[in-house]
Amino acid sequence: MRALVKSSAINAPKEIQRFLEDPPLVGGETLKDYNAFFAAIAASVKPTDAIDWLFTKDIVDLSWHIRRERTIIADVVKLAQKQIVLALLKATSDASDAESALYRILDAADDANRWANDPEGRREIDARLAEKGHPPSTTLAQAYINAAPQIDAVDKRIAGYETRRIAVLREVERRSEKFARDLDKASSDIIDGEFSAAAE
Repeated sequence: MRALVKSSAINAPKEIQRFLEDPPLVGGETLKDYNAFFAAIAASVKPTDAIDWLFTKDIVDLSWHIRRERTIIADVVKLAQKQIVLALLKATSDASDAESALYRILDAADDANRWANDPEGRREIDARLAEKGHPPSTTLAQAYINAAPQIDAVDKRIAGYETRRIAVLREVERRSEKFARDLDKASSDIIDGEFSAAAE
């Protein structure tokens, strides 16, 4: 995924800054990325008082969770593809040949890693598997089939975060329809923009 959008700083009132701390970071997520994400949304909506800032924080955190879950789906599919490529590399080597047996035991995993991490290696291995009746499209389809339970679980989590996000936006709307619209658009645009750029 590409680096987050950089924005000019917009600072919350000092009296509520402590309520905006403790971001929901896990794994390799960084405070720098979270702060850039928060700043990009805040700069778009321009909160004017403490309540606006607290609502912005709620939407930022829920949007951050949604962003993370979308990344997890992509990683789940990539992992499933790599496992399928490894299985195919082993299955399509000549079982009667001693060198092929050694390849299955010692080198197939290295080729699967090369497929996952090296674009040139991926093209070469995809071509080799396609010649044996396993084009990349079927590898990807099988990855989705194999990973379906995990993808469904992540989709349910995303739906839960989306439901909570909509509930917060409804609360915001009671106070200001314009601020709710701006907050919804800013958070959606930043997430969708990141994933569109990552897919290019």
